[in-house]
Amino acid sequence: MVWLRFGAVGLLALPVAVQAVGLGQKTKGPIEEEIVVTGTKSSGSATARGAMASRDELGRVPGAIGFVDSEEFADEFAQSIGDTLVFTPGVFADTSAQRENRISVRGSGLNSSFERRGISLYRDGIPVTRASGSSEFQEVDPVSIQYIEVHKGANGLRYGGAALGGVINMVTPTGRTAEEALSVRLEGGSFASRRGGVAFAQAWDTVDVYAAYTRLDADGYRDHGAVDSHYAFANFGVQLGDRVENRTYVTYLQDHFDLSGSLSLADALSDASLAARPVRIGPFFPGGRVTVLDPGPIADDWDRNLDVVRLSNITAVEFDSWSLSAGGWYSNRKLDHAITRFAGIIDQSEDEGGLFARAEGEFSFGQRQARWTAGFEANRAWNDARTWANVNGRRGALRTEADQNSWNVLAYTQLDLPLDDTVTAVFGLQAARASRDNEAILNDTSGRVTATQVNPRLGVLWTPAESATFFANVTRGFEPASMADLTAGGALDFTPLDAQSAWTFEVGGRGQRGMFSWDVAVYRSEIKDELLDFGVPSGFSFISFTDNAEDTVHQGLELGIDVRLFESALEAQGLDLLWRHIYTLNHFRFDDDDTYGNNDLAGVPEQLYVSELRLDGARGWYVGVNVRVVPDGPWVDFANTTQVPGYTLWGMTAGWEVTEHISLFVSGENLTDKAYISNIGTNADQSRERARLFTPGQGRAWFGGISVRI
Repeated sequence: MVWLRFGAVGLLALPVAVQAVGLGQKTKGPIEEEIVVTGTKSSGSATARGAMASRDELGRVPGAIGFVDSEEFADEFAQSIGDTLVFTPGVFADTSAQRENRISVRGSGLNSSFERRGISLYRDGIPVTRASGSSEFQEVDPVSIQYIEVHKGANGLRYGGAALGGVINMVTPTGRTAEEALSVRLEGGSFASRRGGVAFAQAWDTVDVYAAYTRLDADGYRDHGAVDSHYAFANFGVQLGDRVENRTYVTYLQDHFDLSGSLSLADALSDASLAARPVRIGPFFPGGRVTVLDPGPIADDWDRNLDVVRLSNITAVEFDSWSLSAGGWYSNRKLDHAITRFAGIIDQSEDEGGLFARAEGEFSFGQRQARWTAGFEANRAWNDARTWANVNGRRGALRTEADQNSWNVLAYTQLDLPLDDTVTAVFGLQAARASRDNEAILNDTSGRVTATQVNPRLGVLWTPAESATFFANVTRGFEPASMADLTAGGALDFTPLDAQSAWTFEVGGRGQRGMFSWDVAVYRSEIKDELLDFGVPSGFSFISFTDNAEDTVHQGLELGIDVRLFESALEAQGLDLLWRHIYTLNHFRFDDDDTYGNNDLAGVPEQLYVSELRLDGARGWYVGVNVRVVPDGPWVDFANTTQVPGYTLWGMTAGWEVTEHISLFVSGENLTDKAYISNIGTNADQSRERARLFTPGQGRAWFGGISVRI
């Protein structure tokens, strides 16, 4: 295996270059103590930790963690959560449509073509992942995020997570933690892209409020790829006493975008602007009849329209040696999703509710303080799921109808015991039970699956010096199939699937020394019944379906290194030069499978290298060049007959803080206009099926904006 095949580079991330990092790596400039003042720019409150407090807490996790401060992507045209995570070691994010990313952590959801699976998504510690098991990443607007925690694999036990990809927790500003009292930002650029946003924050003695609104409108880089998105978010906090705080969160999302569809490999590499071509068969003899099986995304108006209303509440109580947070949430999701003639128009209306409680505390253990965490989470969803025939973009006959009921219950605990001044042992346990029930009403098959598993965790944390930490752990993971996996979004009959489970072994470390800061982890996951996405074996239509593999292995290396060049000399000139490197090695394969032997798994490239060289000036300006290298693209099929070409993408960023309150910024992406594949579907054997599975990547693009802060 050739692990590195790069020339000299400094490197880009696509679709935007941002600096999501491992916990051990520095942010832009030296890490400083967080400033605590009244009103805004606070260290936080009982319901909302500040960024530095969160970093300190994450530093106690005996495993790989990513931390992304909003300053790392605030001056970029980040349209979705995946755009903010490109620089996180171990995370692979690509673009399948405007506002829609496929995010894979350690090979989670290798190519879940409907809603995404394998990662538990949280906002402010409250679940966003649906009770049915899948996540809609576009439910959170990057502009409204203060920082992101990436808990890889079972390192997300603090929130109860045990999925292969772990937990992503997105923390939003409050009236006490927001950087500014009022901010307005306007952005625009290639493909008629326009985004405007406004945010307001205010704190009084016992009450604080934060509210934000973002509107995104773009034609998209492909035909029939337009997006129209409205996102409104607010939270309202009340201090009910010296040690009690309540906070309510409200979200409204209207996210509508057209779908361009997938292409053949030749079409995708020849013209990135193409929408999927109509599918025809014949003539089978000269002068014979031509039959149009699928007129394509334009004639049938393929799109994905998601409307979400979400309400959640949390109360935090602080006692002398422990604290308790508890609350609940309710959401209503409406999905109108028109795709191929085969799949039709997916029409869903889902109501979901849930409760959670989380307690944390300390107690004396010899001469030292031990820490403990315990939590509980339960949610349930009721979904009215229908599919209609797609007749030139209009609803035809009702094809299927089902009542879908999903619920999950989990309890977890963790104990951190200090063995001496430098070594801490970590013991954890999670018990989870999940159910998916599909009750057919029309032309569907009823079915139900229930899964239960107990997941232990054992880890050790060694901190020989204040600037270095090393860790090792072994954990068991658990991931029941989502309702989308079981029904293919209503396009196929209900198919009972086993829950995916895994044992993961991990070692690594993080720290800083001189001009270097680093974050590294090596892991191996031995997986049973992995949920893999195949395709309907047809050359004229493609619909994803999910099946269990037998035994598979995911193993890899996650490495992040920051080098602060010529630090002393440049500091005297008011300059800072940071060279950032991110390298991810993915080796995912079958393990003596009856059909595929030890073939590589399809969906994610084996290697990814991203780098940025950035110069910051004392007068508030910066300029950076970046590159993203995929030496060889992913396998398309599990038979390993077709592999996507690799690529190298260059980009740049620049910005200027004109005054204390006004900033300008610009970014360029794919500056060499490289033709490449951004996203793929997967199937069993592409040499036989020859399905259209390829999404072309965005060509050269420029974006710029202005931010006004008060």
